[in-house]
Amino acid sequence: MAKLLAALLLMMVAIGPACAVAPTSRADTVAALDRYRTDFAKIRGYGSLSASDRNYVLFSDAMRRVLTEHVKPFDPQVLVDKAEDGLKKKKAENPRASDRMLTEAALDSMLGSLDPYSSFLDSERYRYLREQTQGEFGGLGIEVTMDEESGLIKVVSPIDGSPAARAGLRSGDLIARIDDVAVKGLNLHDAVARMRGPVGSSVALSIRRPPATDANTRVSLTRAIVKIQPVRYRLEGNVAYIRIATFNQSTSSALDAAVEDMRRQAKGRLTGAVIDLRNNPGGLLEQAVQVADRFLETVDIVSVRGRDPEESRSYRGTSGDLLAGLPVVVLINSGSASASEIVAGALQDHHRALLFGSRSYGKGSVQTISSLSVDTGIRLTTARYYRPSGALVDCFGVSPNLEVKPTHGNTEETHPDPATCDANAPVPPKPQVWMAQDMCPDVMDKAPRPDDDRPLECAVSAIRNRLTGTLAGGE
Repeated sequence: MAKLLAALLLMMVAIGPACAVAPTSRADTVAALDRYRTDFAKIRGYGSLSASDRNYVLFSDAMRRVLTEHVKPFDPQVLVDKAEDGLKKKKAENPRASDRMLTEAALDSMLGSLDPYSSFLDSERYRYLREQTQGEFGGLGIEVTMDEESGLIKVVSPIDGSPAARAGLRSGDLIARIDDVAVKGLNLHDAVARMRGPVGSSVALSIRRPPATDANTRVSLTRAIVKIQPVRYRLEGNVAYIRIATFNQSTSSALDAAVEDMRRQAKGRLTGAVIDLRNNPGGLLEQAVQVADRFLETVDIVSVRGRDPEESRSYRGTSGDLLAGLPVVVLINSGSASASEIVAGALQDHHRALLFGSRSYGKGSVQTISSLSVDTGIRLTTARYYRPSGALVDCFGVSPNLEVKPTHGNTEETHPDPATCDANAPVPPKPQVWMAQDMCPDVMDKAPRPDDDRPLECAVSAIRNRLTGTLAGGE
């Protein structure tokens, strides 16, 4: 997996400071930073770097935060090694690079080496991230990561209603060329920068769709303001279908309005709900908790644990169930990540919902976003989150109660590299499982058609014929 995900929604976001236990002595930190100042001047090729230099202050601030806030401890000398790799590469690429360019390259290299989700946020990425959490931004509407095996960019998920979704891009697609530039050899940041551009301008992507290994399809997309509509809904008979595309600032209130409207449309005779979290890459922690709380009582929803046990936090629900105990089925797949996994895991652990589909992505960590300057910031992995059962989500994901895959399209799954997992983490217990043939035989027995959505059809059938009148997870 990549050292950095450009999918800026693919995270649990907490804005503000994080607290933890300093892993190194002040003397070790000072020694490492002194070495960085000396080596920066040598790589730059002239003069010395003052301890009051604004670029050095920027770097030292970021490194101290890594040492005190990241979920894992790091050796400060190793961090400087990684920073100097970035310095040397930038100097080789651009011998006339400014001190600011060199500093940002050092930060990019150091922070990108920590884990797949930590990163330096230059002015463009910092603005882009804040726009996304507010629900509107310019671009293609695509979450991507680097596929290290091929050296190409891999699609994690297109955002509902975005140019990428309208063009038919799918999870697992590989981007081989951006306009006439080959992706292989570019780093992720440069590739993403090439995909961005003025609203209304066009970009051509050459797509390689597994299992094909060398056949490319060229797709033209027009960049647009991507307005994320977090919740879409409709009635399937008397079953509420609720598609949650992302967890931004308005998701929980949009969910409330959707249920109220469908209850009115059904004249108070709703029989259950399907919550579709497929290809939902995540979003805000508080919104994940609030959405899960809509269907749960005063029970644990998620716990967030950092390096300092005293800084661990648990989130509990409040009384009241938006659907008053009606059966719920949650749809997940390998594009369901982070906030989606908090909701799915909590509802499954408390037997409030059955999960249909395929194993979720497995992104179970919290990133804290904090500013370094007026227009730059850093994103650090400061904690991991655990389901009410105590299961770790990182890499393991959330497994469905009933596995049912689409009858068409790309079914290849995308999950984190196991090397990024905690080797000592206990494997989560397997959930109770059902067979699709038993839960929705009317759906499984018919010949599939190209436009079928078999997971959704199975969920609706199960609610109508198997789950009505009982709690979704009841024995």
